Amino acid sequence: MKPALLLSLCLFTPLTFAAPTAIPLSDVRITAGPFLHAQQTDMHYIMSMDPERLLAPYRKDAGIATTAENYPNWEDTGLDGHIGGHYLSALALMYAATGDKAVLDRLNYMVAEFRQVSASPWQWLSWRCA
Repeated sequence: MKPALLLSLCLFTPLTFAAPTAIPLSDVRITAGPFLHAQQTDMHYIMSMDPERLLAPYRKDAGIATTAENYPNWEDTGLDGHIGGHYLSALALMYAATGDKAVLDRLNYMVAEFRQVSASPWQWLSWRCA
Protein backbone atom coordinates (compact mmCIF):
# COMPACT_ATOMS: atom_id res chain seq x y z
CA MET A 1 0.00 0.00 0.00
CA LYS A 2 1.33 3.42 -0.89
CA PRO A 3 2.15 5.77 2.01
CA ALA A 4 -0.24 8.47 0.74
CA LEU A 5 -3.15 6.01 0.63
CA LEU A 6 -2.33 4.67 4.08
CA LEU A 7 -2.14 8.21 5.47
CA SER A 8 -5.48 9.17 3.94
CA LEU A 9 -7.11 6.03 5.36
CA CYS A 10 -5.79 6.90 8.80
CA LEU A 11 -6.92 10.51 8.60
CA PHE A 12 -10.37 9.99 7.13
CA THR A 13 -11.50 6.67 8.62
CA PRO A 14 -13.42 7.24 11.85
CA LEU A 15 -12.22 5.22 14.80
CA THR A 16 -14.83 3.31 16.72
CA PHE A 17 -14.47 2.01 20.23
CA ALA A 18 -16.66 -0.23 22.28
CA ALA A 19 -18.56 1.56 25.01
CA PRO A 20 -16.92 1.05 28.40
CA THR A 21 -18.77 -1.18 30.81
CA ALA A 22 -18.44 -1.41 34.56
CA ILE A 23 -16.89 -4.50 36.08
CA PRO A 24 -18.51 -5.58 39.36
CA LEU A 25 -16.18 -5.41 42.37
CA SER A 26 -17.06 -9.02 43.10
CA ASP A 27 -15.37 -10.00 39.81
CA VAL A 28 -12.02 -8.48 40.82
CA ARG A 29 -9.65 -9.66 43.56
CA ILE A 30 -6.47 -7.92 44.64
CA THR A 31 -3.91 -10.62 45.34
CA ALA A 32 -0.62 -8.89 46.16
CA GLY A 33 1.26 -5.64 46.43
CA PRO A 34 0.53 -2.20 47.87
CA PHE A 35 -3.12 -2.23 46.82
CA LEU A 36 -3.74 -5.41 48.82
CA HIS A 37 -1.98 -3.82 51.79
CA ALA A 38 -4.18 -0.71 51.46
CA GLN A 39 -7.33 -2.84 51.20
CA GLN A 40 -6.38 -4.87 54.28
CA THR A 41 -5.57 -1.69 56.21
CA ASP A 42 -8.96 -0.25 55.28
CA MET A 43 -10.77 -3.46 56.26
CA HIS A 44 -8.93 -3.56 59.60
CA TYR A 45 -9.96 0.04 60.27
CA ILE A 46 -13.66 -0.34 59.41
CA MET A 47 -13.91 -3.58 61.37
CA SER A 48 -12.23 -1.96 64.39
CA MET A 49 -15.06 0.55 64.69
CA ASP A 50 -17.58 -0.26 67.40
CA PRO A 51 -21.03 -0.77 65.86
CA GLU A 52 -22.71 0.04 69.17
CA ARG A 53 -21.05 3.46 69.30
CA LEU A 54 -21.96 4.10 65.67
CA LEU A 55 -25.59 3.19 66.39
CA ALA A 56 -25.81 5.15 69.66
CA PRO A 57 -26.98 8.49 68.19
CA TYR A 58 -29.70 6.80 66.13
CA ARG A 59 -30.93 4.80 69.09
CA LYS A 60 -30.96 7.87 71.34
CA ASP A 61 -32.99 9.85 68.81
CA ALA A 62 -35.43 6.96 68.41
CA GLY A 63 -35.90 6.60 72.19
CA ILE A 64 -34.17 3.22 72.28
CA ALA A 65 -31.82 2.53 75.19
CA THR A 66 -28.15 2.27 74.33
CA THR A 67 -25.19 1.21 76.45
CA ALA A 68 -22.61 2.88 74.22
CA GLU A 69 -21.53 6.49 73.94
CA ASN A 70 -21.28 8.29 70.63
CA TYR A 71 -17.88 8.61 69.05
CA PRO A 72 -16.40 12.06 69.84
CA ASN A 73 -15.95 15.13 67.63
CA TRP A 74 -18.47 15.24 64.76
CA GLU A 75 -20.38 12.37 66.28
CA ASP A 76 -21.28 14.28 69.44
CA THR A 77 -21.41 17.95 68.42
CA GLY A 78 -24.47 18.30 66.24
CA LEU A 79 -23.54 16.00 63.38
CA ASP A 80 -23.96 12.85 65.45
CA GLY A 81 -24.86 9.93 63.28
CA HIS A 82 -23.20 11.53 60.26
CA ILE A 83 -20.80 8.65 59.79
CA GLY A 84 -23.53 5.96 59.72
CA GLY A 85 -24.25 6.12 55.99
CA HIS A 86 -20.56 6.32 55.13
CA TYR A 87 -19.96 3.27 57.29
CA LEU A 88 -22.68 1.25 55.55
CA SER A 89 -21.19 2.18 52.17
CA ALA A 90 -17.71 1.22 53.31
CA LEU A 91 -18.93 -2.17 54.54
CA ALA A 92 -20.90 -2.86 51.35
CA LEU A 93 -17.99 -1.94 49.09
CA MET A 94 -15.51 -3.91 51.21
CA TYR A 95 -17.73 -6.99 51.10
CA ALA A 96 -18.12 -6.66 47.32
CA ALA A 97 -14.35 -6.32 46.94
CA THR A 98 -13.32 -9.12 49.31
CA GLY A 99 -16.25 -11.45 49.94
CA ASP A 100 -15.21 -11.46 53.61
CA LYS A 101 -17.95 -13.05 55.75
CA ALA A 102 -17.16 -10.99 58.85
CA VAL A 103 -17.73 -7.81 56.84
CA LEU A 104 -21.05 -9.17 55.56
CA ASP A 105 -22.09 -10.11 59.10
CA ARG A 106 -21.31 -6.58 60.30
CA LEU A 107 -23.20 -5.06 57.38
CA ASN A 108 -26.25 -7.23 58.03
CA TYR A 109 -26.15 -6.34 61.73
CA MET A 110 -26.00 -2.61 61.01
CA VAL A 111 -28.88 -2.80 58.52
CA ALA A 112 -31.00 -4.81 60.97
CA GLU A 113 -30.34 -2.26 63.72
CA PHE A 114 -31.18 0.65 61.42
CA ARG A 115 -34.42 -1.15 60.57
CA GLN A 116 -35.24 -1.44 64.29
CA VAL A 117 -34.51 2.27 64.82
CA SER A 118 -36.67 3.29 61.88
CA ALA A 119 -39.55 1.18 63.24
CA SER A 120 -39.48 3.00 66.57
CA PRO A 121 -42.52 5.07 67.55
CA TRP A 122 -40.05 7.94 67.85
CA GLN A 123 -38.77 7.50 64.31
CA TRP A 124 -39.82 11.02 63.36
CA LEU A 125 -37.03 12.20 65.67
CA SER A 126 -34.54 9.95 63.95
CA TRP A 127 -34.17 11.99 60.79
CA ARG A 128 -30.76 10.47 60.17
CA CYS A 129 -32.37 7.16 59.15
CA ALA A 130 -34.33 8.72 56.31
